[in-house]
Amino acid sequence: MREILYLIDGTALLYRSHYAMINNPMRDTQGRVTSAIFGVVNSFVHLLETRQVRNVLISFDRKAPTFRHEISETYKANRPPMPDDLVAQIEPVQEFFRLIELPEISLDGYEADDILATLAERYKSDYDIVFVTSDKDYSQLVEDRVSILDPGKNLVLDRDAVHARFGVYPEQFVDYLALVGDSSDNIPGVRGIGPKSAEILFRQFDSLDDIYARLDEAPEKLRKKLAEGRESALLSRQLAQIVRDVPLQFPSPQELSFSPANLSGALDFLASYDIHHLKRRIENRFKDQFPAAEENMVQGDIFAGEPQAEPETPQPAAQAFKPILADAGNLSSLLEQLSQAETVSLDTETDSLDPIRANLVGISLCVRDSEAWYLPLGHQMYGNLPLSDTLSRLKQALDGKLILGHNLKYDLIVLNRHGWAVANPIRDTMLAAYLLDPGTNMYSLDNCALAELRHQMIPISSLLDKKSKTSFDLVDVESACAYSAEDAWAVFKLDPIYKKRLAALGLDRLYEDIELPLLPVLQRMEENGVRLDIPILREISRSINLELKALTEEIHAYAGYQVNINSTQQLAKLLFEEKKLPARKKTKSGFSTDNSVLEDLAADYEIADKLIQYRTLTKLESTYVGALPRLVNPETGRVHSSFNQTVASTGRLSSSNPNLQNIPIRTPLGRSIRKAFVASGPEWAILAADYSQIELRLLAIMSRDPVLVEAFARDLDIHRQTAAMITGKALDEVSGEERRQAKVINFGLLYGMGQKKLSRELGISTSEAKDMIERYFERFPSIRDYIASRKQDAHRERFCQTIFGRKLFLKNIGSSHNGLRSEAERVAVNMPIQGSAADLIKIAMIAIHGRIKDDPRISMILQVHDELVFEVRREFLPEAEQLIRSAMEQALPRHYAEVVPLKVDIAHGNSWFEAH
Repeated sequence: MREILYLIDGTALLYRSHYAMINNPMRDTQGRVTSAIFGVVNSFVHLLETRQVRNVLISFDRKAPTFRHEISETYKANRPPMPDDLVAQIEPVQEFFRLIELPEISLDGYEADDILATLAERYKSDYDIVFVTSDKDYSQLVEDRVSILDPGKNLVLDRDAVHARFGVYPEQFVDYLALVGDSSDNIPGVRGIGPKSAEILFRQFDSLDDIYARLDEAPEKLRKKLAEGRESALLSRQLAQIVRDVPLQFPSPQELSFSPANLSGALDFLASYDIHHLKRRIENRFKDQFPAAEENMVQGDIFAGEPQAEPETPQPAAQAFKPILADAGNLSSLLEQLSQAETVSLDTETDSLDPIRANLVGISLCVRDSEAWYLPLGHQMYGNLPLSDTLSRLKQALDGKLILGHNLKYDLIVLNRHGWAVANPIRDTMLAAYLLDPGTNMYSLDNCALAELRHQMIPISSLLDKKSKTSFDLVDVESACAYSAEDAWAVFKLDPIYKKRLAALGLDRLYEDIELPLLPVLQRMEENGVRLDIPILREISRSINLELKALTEEIHAYAGYQVNINSTQQLAKLLFEEKKLPARKKTKSGFSTDNSVLEDLAADYEIADKLIQYRTLTKLESTYVGALPRLVNPETGRVHSSFNQTVASTGRLSSSNPNLQNIPIRTPLGRSIRKAFVASGPEWAILAADYSQIELRLLAIMSRDPVLVEAFARDLDIHRQTAAMITGKALDEVSGEERRQAKVINFGLLYGMGQKKLSRELGISTSEAKDMIERYFERFPSIRDYIASRKQDAHRERFCQTIFGRKLFLKNIGSSHNGLRSEAERVAVNMPIQGSAADLIKIAMIAIHGRIKDDPRISMILQVHDELVFEVRREFLPEAEQLIRSAMEQALPRHYAEVVPLKVDIAHGNSWFEAH
């Protein structure tokens, strides 16, 4: 049997990985986007896990123009420039492959597909060739013993698969592209000839030459288009043709060979980009193949460098289990098992990612390692179990049982909509995984199962076709059973592993007393939603567009021509080449015009401030004013934001659809968006309760700074007090500007702001900012000592924690790299305060929910930063205010509250805007 040579198109993988997460990019603790790095490495590791890869090579496009640009100046001319975030990830991705000693061949003047096609031509007599790419252009290269593996869909395309997808065979594919063109590469094709017309033509003709040789035989409606587009077709064929004769120095068979043992060389690389989950996955899956010296090395801890805990014994590879499809004949047997079990894992399948709109398609359940069940309830082409009756029987059988899930909030909302209000004790493996390794954003069940169970889950992409937008109710029931039962089984296996680990790290109380009780609170908030006044948004949109029009005219007047304000390249040319403004930062694609650069310039150049305003308003319009109406649920007439527990490493909640945390409040237009969040009617009001200066109060508690403690005890204006301390003035002599500066300092130093950023924020010189910081710490020495002690603790313990025991492990605290170490120290100072504030509001939410969950006069509807928002019957407002204030102020343990009490500001009105 011949060996396989895998030829990887690195550029195609980079693009696919970056844009797959474009709406929610991964970032490391330094703020660097890592989506492409993770995606490419993840795809490669998955290739190693699923196939016996012994021979492999990778190629990347070069920046230099190719021979195709000489054929046509417009080739790829319509493509926007590669995003800066993606450009910055190319070198790290190539560094990964260098570290694992995987051969790369790239060459100026040619694209990766030309390189790989030439290699395939050279080696196909010795190997079976598999191109690893999602680029359809490779279809022209498929032949006997040459195929394509699409890593995104895990599909193999051979000759028949190419024909099934495009209606032509590989040897016709270039001619097919010559007719239909390729908009992504700006290959024109023949105007008016699309895929269906091309398929018709190639059923009648063998090739493009055959079409034009017998043009009079072509269908009449296509004949004129073909005749007029002949030159375009011939040019398009030249551009689409992948060459197979690139002048290369071919590697030897030994140079093509690869061993997974080489992955050991990239573990530190992955850790440096905070890709810990993938690092552990590699260690769990391939560690037995690593060199002996590395196997015997003492690793710090799988939780980002925390040294005290003993390294855990890797879990054995997951044992096979049996998926069982429930029907009328065996349902009673399942119900009997459920009634006798103490713990049951549960997962729902639906036809939508939005739980408020989703219809229930099936439920999977697991009570033992060896099997899991799937109950079909809403499939289109199968005899389902009766929905209401089955849910009623399940509810009865599971009464009082511990229910396990992964992202269980989604399942609880779906089940509640279908009449089953789950009130059982619960555990959630996604929440557990998050607490154990916060900040990685790698908590999908697929990732957890692979890392902990060494089990590759069935990908949803194997069941659902994104192009045709099929939903789960159209999946055949046998496939649905295998997929969904596996989910319930994996959760059942993961829960005891996480339970043991949480206890070992002292995180079990946080999990059981805060995160799990919060889950049904967030469930109810998402179900409640909030009413949106769309006419108000339309009025705001008109105001924004008027301002944008005025700004556009001013920017064009400054340029002297109609510069494309949305083009970073045109702006860079205008600012730094034509107007000679000082360039502050350069990327591989040219001078940067990102907001940090514009903010630096804004103090001296008015145009920079106008560009910031333009971008702010454009984002306001596209992200909120224009988008919010589309998020209104047609059934409820309300917006139902999703509240997420597993995003921020500090423990703060985040929200999505819409992202409430990012609604801007610094400008009048930004604040006005809150006018659209309104009460349900005249008898209702919106009530907002906001912790007053919660983080500074926590700083006072933790630092025991006497000035801060006294200021809060006397309920003084803390920023005015700080300004007075720094300037040496009396409180009543402090100006508004001095108070503003003090406010920036109070919060800025808490977040690790240095003199450079402080100077930019205050519009002062760096020497003035340095002097201001020194005077601050002279007046508040206890805060300086607190910061120093937090850093010392972090270096000793390798983690930081909140007053409630939430931990964040600091992998870079001992780094020799100054930037990485400084960032870890900054986190060590800030996280205990920000994280404690997050824990406090969660505790308050749990307490309030316990008192209002059955009261129809009040609903908790939003949580934003340190604020809770409610909808309250007007006659209940006085009682509601007292209840909410009491719960929020008493969330802090008494021994802390005796140092500095909490304060809550409460207001109400017809809208969220009026409640401030």
